[in-house]
Formats: sequence, structure tokens, C-alpha cells
Amino acid sequence: MINAVVSGRGEPLLILHGLFGSLDNYRSIALHFERHHQVHRIDLPGHGDSTSLPELSISAMAYEIQNYLEQNNIESCSVLGHSLGGKVAMALANNDTQQRINKLIIVDIAPRLYPPHHQDLLDALSSVDLNTLSDRRDADKLLRTSIPEAGVRAFLLKSLIRDDDKALCWQFDLNGINSSYAAMREMPTMAKAIAIPTLFIKGSKSDYIREADTDLINRHFSKAILKEIPGAGHWVHAEKPAVFSRLCTEFLQDGHS
Repeated sequence: MINAVVSGRGEPLLILHGLFGSLDNYRSIALHFERHHQVHRIDLPGHGDSTSLPELSISAMAYEIQNYLEQNNIESCSVLGHSLGGKVAMALANNDTQQRINKLIIVDIAPRLYPPHHQDLLDALSSVDLNTLSDRRDADKLLRTSIPEAGVRAFLLKSLIRDDDKALCWQFDLNGINSSYAAMREMPTMAKAIAIPTLFIKGSKSDYIREADTDLINRHFSKAILKEIPGAGHWVHAEKPAVFSRLCTEFLQDGHS
């Protein structure tokens, strides 16, 4: 089951977050889109309040989003995906749903295999015995050595919650992500060229989209535009929200005003 929060009116816009995230990551940004769109902030499978899957592969997650479109009778929409969510959006566009999607916004990710640069985070989180912790502050102290970046710890700890029995738990399927991480790193299935107008957004301080990726992007997306936001890292929407929102809104409204 896919969990989503729907707000606003107009053409549906699906927002897909990144690894370890949830639909809350785009709560503030969604306000900018609600004037023109019915915004669907979605928890990816294995994240937030969506159920997990036997394998959290890109194609399996895209299939669940496709089911969400069908179950909610969404015949036409645009899709915004960040990082892992961007890969899922690419795979979704490659499916039979391509005819449903008007525009794509892919945030700081390219259609390729990525190195296992989250493995240290997975190892650190897996080493934590939640039964020994009282609250998030305990977890923060425990993770300082293995995850020295305070911002990364804060992002991850947003997903440390209490279950119905008041026990601490992760709001993502840590075991499932761990076992499926190799599949998540893979290039999305791109069996055919995507003719949907697609905006790729990268942060200037991020190396997730490299100069060498430009040819790859153009090969798979015949109507691709690449924009760079100065001073932003991988979490572009959080670091430069005003510029990010403006770029997205202009792209989504172009041809629809």
C-alpha cells in the first residue's frame, strides 16, 4: 500500500522523495505547487507509512507507483523525483504509464549505476540497538563517530519514531533497504527513449550528476533540459528552496499557461 498526502487543485503532480526520506521532506516545497497542481506527496515503498516490498528495486517501486496512478484514476500527471525518487520516476516513465506523464522533473540523479556511497550509513544504522536507547538524543550521540555530519544525522533521525508500543523504530525498512541496496544503485530500466519534456536539476556542489552524464541523459531523454543551482548540494530543494521552486514552477507552467 502506498501512503500519500494530497493537497491543492489542478493537474496532478506526484512528488517522490529520496533514500531514507519520506513525503514530509517536500511539505514546504509543495505549498509552492498547490496553486496550480493537485500535489501528491508520496512515501516510496519501504519508506514512511507505505508498506515495504520483498525487493525494493527501482522497477518494483515504479510498479507500485503505477498501481497508485491506476487506483486513483490519475490519467494525466507530472512527476518530480529526487535522487532515488528520480530513478523511480525514470522507470515509471519507461513503463506503459509514459502516456500518462506530461512532464518530468529529475532532481540530482542520472540514469546510471552509482557506487555504494550509502553503505557506511547503512552499516552505521544497522549497528544501532534501538532497544538500548531512550530517545533521539541517545541515537545522535551514538552515531556521531560513524556519521560525523550533523545535517546527515538530523535528516536520518527524523525517521526515528515510536511504534504503537512506544518502542523506538525506524520509519523506513532498514533491513529491506540493506538487502536491496545493490538493486537501488542500478541504472533504471530504460528500454526506450523517453520523449516526455524532462527537467534535470543539479546542485553545483553535488557530484551526483557529472559532466560525463550529459550525453547519457540526452541519449535516454530526447527532450531533456539540465539546470544547475549555484551553491546547492544534493538536497537542492532544502538548500535553495526559492530558486528550486521557481525553476520547477516555470518548467511545469511552460505551455500550460
